Amino acid sequence: MTATINPGGLLAGKTAIVTGASRGIGEAIAIRYAMEGARVAVAARTVNEGDHRLLAGSITGVAGRINDAGGAALAVQCNLADAEDRANLVATTERELGPVDILVNNGAVTYYISVDEFPESRFKIMMEVQVYAAMHLCQLVLPGMRERKSGWIVNM
Repeated sequence: MTATINPGGLLAGKTAIVTGASRGIGEAIAIRYAMEGARVAVAARTVNEGDHRLLAGSITGVAGRINDAGGAALAVQCNLADAEDRANLVATTERELGPVDILVNNGAVTYYISVDEFPESRFKIMMEVQVYAAMHLCQLVLPGMRERKSGWIVNM
């Protein structure tokens, strides 16, 4: 990470959860929020580099780069298709980093299969990850946000 952390930045004192943060847009959002002073829960299924059979990137790598630069990040493994994992993500974040001020629903799963051959089981996983997970995570963080009269939710 070549950027520097600004502990007095726009998000100083805030806690963010970013799903799908092992690579791509989620990684960029997690790093940018940390640069602005947020404590960031970096969430995805890919814990270590090489765990994903096709794509580079991992939550430990992203969180490590943030922490090495002087930021505060926590790698939290989360299968967004699993309701218990989603609840654990929020509980772990709140226990380790503080109340969630920002939720970025960026996690997704994609299968490159022709629609005429697309199995229903994979479609159900896509709906769980891209639709139900976003709603469930909102339901988990909204009570605290309402109580504090502050919070942001970004659905990608």
